[in-house]
Amino acid sequence: MLRNGRLAQLLRQRSLRAVIGVERNIGLIVCLWSMALAALILTKLDMSQVSLSWHNMVLHGLIVLSPAIGITLAARCFPQGTLLALPEVVLARVGRWRRVDPLTAQRHASFGAHGLMAGLTIGLLLNVLMRTGEFVMAVPALAGEGPPWARVLFVSFALDCVVFNVLYAAAFIMAVRHVPWFPRMLLLIWGMDIVAQLLIAQWLSSVALPHQVAPALSMLLTGNIQKTLISMALWLPYLLLSERVNVTYRRRIRA
Repeated sequence: MLRNGRLAQLLRQRSLRAVIGVERNIGLIVCLWSMALAALILTKLDMSQVSLSWHNMVLHGLIVLSPAIGITLAARCFPQGTLLALPEVVLARVGRWRRVDPLTAQRHASFGAHGLMAGLTIGLLLNVLMRTGEFVMAVPALAGEGPPWARVLFVSFALDCVVFNVLYAAAFIMAVRHVPWFPRMLLLIWGMDIVAQLLIAQWLSSVALPHQVAPALSMLLTGNIQKTLISMALWLPYLLLSERVNVTYRRRIRA
């Protein structure tokens, strides 16, 4: 029992250091990420040897800057150390909980975005990394200058990448700054993500896709929906039932 307790304490401390370290250095991380991504995109464009239109260049620029935009907007909206009001309407009604004041919640042993919450919060940033990587690797740089179906494909996936990079990056800031709206925001993002894939599929169905492109595109969109559903299945019970989440974001403890 003593060994298990020490192991749990060690894991808790490491997760706490990881979250604090990422939060403190998020500006540097985003800066390095943007520089590396910009270099990768410029190299890819140079290898394609195609002159890009202004809207194509703007979309690539937004993809590079989207994480910084999301983090900056969230940081401005939710300053560090600000005590924010709880939502008036309670949606999470699973379990028996007792409301506590903010000071009591902050003194609680489970308060904070560490433990399993560290995996969720850092996973939000990894989602940005994976989404951008998929776009850069899967969508040709010259797609925006190609036939109509290629332009539609490029614009739809570029906008998808920009919007959800902004949202997931903003959700990270909300999580580490203990914003009460974080669980609802994350659920909203998941729902929007699924709807976005369906809208992209509908949008692309209106253009004549080559036979070799349609099956691969269908697999990609289906895979994106499946990944979101898996994330919801894994984390939604935790967001509803975890004492850490309830203490940190809903200011309530088990009754």
